[in-house]
Amino acid sequence: MLEKIKTTNLQEGMFVVCSANGFASLPPDLSNKSISSKTDISAILQLNISEVLIDSEKSSIQNSFPQTTYSEEILFAREAYNSALNCIHKIYETIKNKGDLEISEYKKDVSPLIESINRNSSAAASLTVLARSDRYLFTHSLNTAILSAILGRYMGLSHEMVEELSMAAMLMNVGQVWMPEKLLQKKGKLSREEFQLIKQHTLKGSKYLLSQNTPETIFKSVQSHHEKYDGTGYPEGLSGNDIPQFARIISICDSYDAMTSDRPYREALTPNSAIKHLYSMANSAFHPRYLESFIKCVGIYPAGCFVKLSDGRYGVVVTNTPKAPLLPQVKIVFNSRFRAIHPEFVDLAKRSEQMEGENLEIVECIHPKTFKLELDRFLW
Repeated sequence: MLEKIKTTNLQEGMFVVCSANGFASLPPDLSNKSISSKTDISAILQLNISEVLIDSEKSSIQNSFPQTTYSEEILFAREAYNSALNCIHKIYETIKNKGDLEISEYKKDVSPLIESINRNSSAAASLTVLARSDRYLFTHSLNTAILSAILGRYMGLSHEMVEELSMAAMLMNVGQVWMPEKLLQKKGKLSREEFQLIKQHTLKGSKYLLSQNTPETIFKSVQSHHEKYDGTGYPEGLSGNDIPQFARIISICDSYDAMTSDRPYREALTPNSAIKHLYSMANSAFHPRYLESFIKCVGIYPAGCFVKLSDGRYGVVVTNTPKAPLLPQVKIVFNSRFRAIHPEFVDLAKRSEQMEGENLEIVECIHPKTFKLELDRFLW
């Protein structure tokens, strides 16, 4: 997938295709190749080129961090998640008390979570299924930030860009501070007048962030995260590539997490049902290539799905397999009679390659409420 990035954000491992300026070209020894050293980056920076196209699928940067297993990472991810959740609470308290935002300090609070995602993105992704309805504004913002970081990293964005993208997602709904609480919690359908009022949160949020000297990429993402690919979104009716890159990413992750969360007006969808629903809106609500990348990196059965296997046993998806999206790694926790068993980790893709005869596969994704389950007891 080709992505346009600033030359100042280049990193070793990125596969550079060509200049994105339209008037200056890269020399042959610097185009259509992976950046192998800081010398290559310096050479590009010395040219009259501000942006280049990179091929995220050919870039190796996403594999440049030491990797951990889900079991090794989940406790670190949980601690980092709770720390970031407290950070979001602190941000909203600062806004309500009319204090000054300290974006650089907030980035430090969120940094451990980004580092955890770099080591094993599935661990943090699985925590997004645990959103609490009583803290929805905070958990939804954080879950969207996690999913956005995972997608941005998959697309080859630099570590610094992923950090900024995550902050933009965490701040996407700050404009709701000035919305009536009863309107945000309304169970029925919003009237036309009520919806028009809710829509103001994007402009209110971006205007406030601009007054706080927030980086342009952040306040523009907050303003535009409800724009749609076909131009039917708000507040400006932007379409296609006119929508800021971060906003294109955040809109997908925002919608997915909202669909998989319980709300006053509807129950949560299962993760794979939400994926199907998102896919139905390709080319209308979402950038098709961005949506394709999202589905590839989170999987058909995202981490945190509670599933039934073809042998009758039940488990939780803990890690996705991009090359075999229907065959993730599953932590099996119940037998076919729905009795608790000692957890067993099964890599369905590897099992499919090694075993002859009938494959073990997922036959159903089940909402935990069906069995009155609390998923958090099975994630670590």
